[in-house]
Amino acid sequence: MNQSKLAVALVSLLPFSASYAQSTDENTIVVTANRFEQPKDSVIASSDVITKEQIERLQFKTLTDALKWLPGIQVTNSGGLGQSSSVFVRGGATSHLIVLVNGVRIGSATLGEANFTAIPLTGVEKIEVIRGARAAVYGADAISGVINIITDAGFSETNAGLVNLGLGSDQYYQGSASGYLHVSDDSWIKAGVNLEKSNGFNVTDQNYAPQQPDKDGFHRQDLSLELGKQFNANWTGRVSGFYHDGQSEYDGYSDWKTGKLSPVEQKTKLYNIAAQAEYQSESWYSSLTIAQNRDESIQVGGEFPGSTIVTERFVTNWLNSYELSNNFKVLGGVEYSQDSVADSNLYNSDTGVFQRYDGEKRNNTAVYASSIAQIQQLALEASLRYDNNDVYGDYTTWQLGVAYDIAQALRVFASAGTAFKTPTYNDLYWPGYGNPNLKPEESLSYEAGFEAYSNYGMFRVAAYRNEIDNLISYQGQGVALESSNATINGIEITAQFDTGPLSHSVSVDLLDSDNPVNVAGWNEPPQLESKELSRRAEAVYKWLISYQYNQFQADLAYMYQGERFDDTKNTTKLDAYSLVDFALSYDINANFIVQGKVTNLFDEEYQTAYTYNTQERAYYLNAQYRF
Repeated sequence: MNQSKLAVALVSLLPFSASYAQSTDENTIVVTANRFEQPKDSVIASSDVITKEQIERLQFKTLTDALKWLPGIQVTNSGGLGQSSSVFVRGGATSHLIVLVNGVRIGSATLGEANFTAIPLTGVEKIEVIRGARAAVYGADAISGVINIITDAGFSETNAGLVNLGLGSDQYYQGSASGYLHVSDDSWIKAGVNLEKSNGFNVTDQNYAPQQPDKDGFHRQDLSLELGKQFNANWTGRVSGFYHDGQSEYDGYSDWKTGKLSPVEQKTKLYNIAAQAEYQSESWYSSLTIAQNRDESIQVGGEFPGSTIVTERFVTNWLNSYELSNNFKVLGGVEYSQDSVADSNLYNSDTGVFQRYDGEKRNNTAVYASSIAQIQQLALEASLRYDNNDVYGDYTTWQLGVAYDIAQALRVFASAGTAFKTPTYNDLYWPGYGNPNLKPEESLSYEAGFEAYSNYGMFRVAAYRNEIDNLISYQGQGVALESSNATINGIEITAQFDTGPLSHSVSVDLLDSDNPVNVAGWNEPPQLESKELSRRAEAVYKWLISYQYNQFQADLAYMYQGERFDDTKNTTKLDAYSLVDFALSYDINANFIVQGKVTNLFDEEYQTAYTYNTQERAYYLNAQYRF
């Protein structure tokens, strides 16, 4: 983007900037930024929190539905509910993002990313999002950010429960129930279940595939469970986990004989179980976590036999933090993980036989340390991590941050850090696509900005730059290729303010990417040209307005996403679009709530991925009962 245009856009939009996360709430506690609890307003990294109340009031159906309204995030979807989704944080790829559940990493080692469609919102207490490199805290792949989905309820003496029933367009049905039970003076149980189904709509553009005007639906079942016990004032133990079983319909590849698309179903199973022991004293905190998760995807139907793609991950982490004084805290830990794809079975359409990945397991051992300090108006943080991988060897990453309170309501901040991403099993070994010579991606990122608070609201501006070497991208030549020195520059403007009875929350994201791509033809000498990263718009505006009167709450959400290219070589452009959603809630009494929502209120026709339709105007009704 031209710098003068960037400045004009910035100035023109300043009065309307805001963020829908409760950034000004000094009582909000986050744990994801540095692995220990700290007030959100003391965190130097760009961060947002989506609360359980926001998920319920704004009637989010999926994790990506909640994430897409945050600043710095763009979401694409290959169809509607139940279809594949991608999440781009600050222009980084989905594989540049680590997804955690209660601090434990989940996701596929073959795709290199989490299955956002399969992660349930049932039982979620809050979602913490950190934007910017965090590899010095969490290791490989945290180039653009970290998302931590927190379901742990902790000990409470109050029992609670929720039952939700919903229906909507495209024959959508949903039923869920969750509850917290105070079993004894020192133990608890929390459980949740979700059942969901839709007949869907035809997700494939009829201009592209008129031969298959079918509906592509989905169904899913989710279960979450937590058992916990406080042994004494210092010791707490818990076991928690979730299970997902789902099936989505989509259109497969064209049959070369008939030219018709073959209907395909994708079956997914995902589970995570973690056991944790915690010790807490006045100044010392220690936790030991042991976790096992599995991400399984099976293709059924289509012209060719389906592949079975499985990732099994074992993680153990021992973390310790010590508060040397009220103004200085240190943290250290060790972590071991193993990724296995041994149960995967790939169908090679060229040979007509199934095969295994050439590599089946990776072991990684890491040691990490962090510290934060507050010296009057000056806040400092530093992190260092050493990873030893039995495939890619050693990597050391670092993170530094500083913030200074110029006045009571004005703070400036800056940070820098390194990160890396290892090639996925698909990047290296997928038949006809992989390149076993790929190197890990490496990045160096910077961020600087300021934030101001007043009685009228909050205002924040952050500018960032991310330099990525060995960026891996598919360039249409049969293998995953490398492109060096890709850069991403951006500005995030967020704020929060009230005008009379209306609460406003608006964000502006301006992005400029430079990705050198080989545009030469097959078997021609390489010819690099600067291109934009695919499916990332240069400008995204979001505005949420909330109104509450007695038992009524109304929420209006607007999003503009600018033009962007669908492919690496920038030959296919996707049009800009604007979306408006409207949600309404009415509290019949303290226990019973009825809700309605209209998505895509003005029935906009748009695509976030080329040849894939998105849902037309849709209507949803919900009834909630609390006890």
